[in-house]
Amino acid sequence: MRLLTASFTALMISASAVAAQSASLLDRYFTALDMDTVFKVLQAEGIAAGQDMSDGDGVAPSPAWTARLSRIYAPQRAKKAFLEGMATIKDIEASEPALAFFETELGARIVQIEIDAREALNTDAGEAIAAATVADIRKEDPALYLMYKEFIKVNELVESNVAGALNSNLAFYRGMATNEGYAEGLTESFMLNSVWEQEPEIRAEMESWTMNFSSVAYSGLTKAELQRYIDISKTPAGKRLNTVLFAGFDQMFEQQSYELGRATAEFMEGEDT
Repeated sequence: MRLLTASFTALMISASAVAAQSASLLDRYFTALDMDTVFKVLQAEGIAAGQDMSDGDGVAPSPAWTARLSRIYAPQRAKKAFLEGMATIKDIEASEPALAFFETELGARIVQIEIDAREALNTDAGEAIAAATVADIRKEDPALYLMYKEFIKVNELVESNVAGALNSNLAFYRGMATNEGYAEGLTESFMLNSVWEQEPEIRAEMESWTMNFSSVAYSGLTKAELQRYIDISKTPAGKRLNTVLFAGFDQMFEQQSYELGRATAEFMEGEDT
């Protein structure tokens, strides 16, 4: 399960059309990967991040701001956007063998530990513990450290998440630019240049975060179990499943970022308080 961000161009294919063609498979995706829980976790993350942002970015913390954040990251809206992203990927059925892996006992356990790891890394203390764990593993068990690196590389987690973060940041600016008070300053060239300037920092953060996440999530797996997960990820079905998930998360994160940008501009202008 990829609980990060990603970026792919959205095609004009309705989620309802995909649901009609592959309802059973989509149901299996949402059940096997416990997506209802995932969306709730991401809503809590989004609200917390939005509240932190309000402390230093000109948005006064208020019940109205919290309510707006709750709507932006509402699980049902997230699910709708996620389905729209999935709809851009042809031949979702090709991912079925990999999806079946997550319906096994090991796969179900992996889904749960990935969700737990995501929540654990949502605090500064959790990140510090994870970083210390990575340092210990690198020194005491270099073979395991290399397995984590292989997992990250096979699943293209750094590259996909860097691209996704950049696109989400661009969507945020574009959301802000819908407000007349900011439209003139937020030209397309300004937004693109600003986003690309963030790339080195985002890449460094992603390299660190993916390793920290791996050390927390997969510490409960044996090396043999982790190798099975890596092997599944290498298969065509595993790669297609990754593509489907990243497409769903990309659509969701971009929509949320765009809406957050619009809300930020409105609250900074005092239009919605």
